[in-house]
Amino acid sequence: MGEDYKYIKKTIAINLLDYNFYERNSYHNVAHMMFENTKPEEYVDMKYQEEEKMATEDVEMHFIELPKFIKKNPAADSKLAQWLWLIVGREDKLAMAREENQELEKAIQTIKQMSMNSEEWERFTSRQKAIINYNSGMSQAKEEGLQEGLKEGKKEGREQGERMARQQMAKKLLKLGLKIEDIQEATGFTKEEIEKLKEESEE
Repeated sequence: MGEDYKYIKKTIAINLLDYNFYERNSYHNVAHMMFENTKPEEYVDMKYQEEEKMATEDVEMHFIELPKFIKKNPAADSKLAQWLWLIVGREDKLAMAREENQELEKAIQTIKQMSMNSEEWERFTSRQKAIINYNSGMSQAKEEGLQEGLKEGKKEGREQGERMARQQMAKKLLKLGLKIEDIQEATGFTKEEIEKLKEESEE
C-alpha cells in the first residue's frame, strides 16, 4: 500500500481446465492484458506511429487444458509435464516424473495425508509425534551413554543407554495404541520383545 507502481510484483494466475476451451493448438497458453483497437470516436492525434498493444507485463495468465495435454502425451522431462502428470494421475508417467523431480514425492505424501479420515489422521499424527519424541530421546540417550562409556572406558555404557531409551519409547508407543509392526519399525525391537514390554507395562 502506498508504494510506487514500479515496485508492484508480477501477478501470475494459473488455470487448470479439465476440458478444451480455447480454439488453439496448444495445451499451455499464456495471455497478457492487451489493449483493444482504438475507436475512431476516441482517437487523439498524439503522433504515435505505432500504438502500444500490451497494457502491462506484470499480469500473466496461464491456461492449461488437460485433455490436450493427455492427447499430446509428452515425456516427463520438464517441470511442467511432471506436475501435470501428477494431477492427471497416470501411474506410468508419474513413475518417471518422480525419478526426475524429488519434490513430487513430498506432494504425493501431502495428498495422502489430506485424504485420510479422522481416525487415520489421528493415528498418523500420534505416530509422527511418537517418532519425534523417539528421535529426541535416542539422541539424548546416545549422548548420555557416550559420556558414560567414555568415563568407564566401556562400550556397554552407550549401548545400555540406547536400549533403555528404546524401551521407554516402545512403552509410550504402546500406550498410544500403535500396532506392534509400527513399533518394530520405529524401535528395532522384535515382536517378542515388544510383547514382553507390553506385559511389563500392564503389571
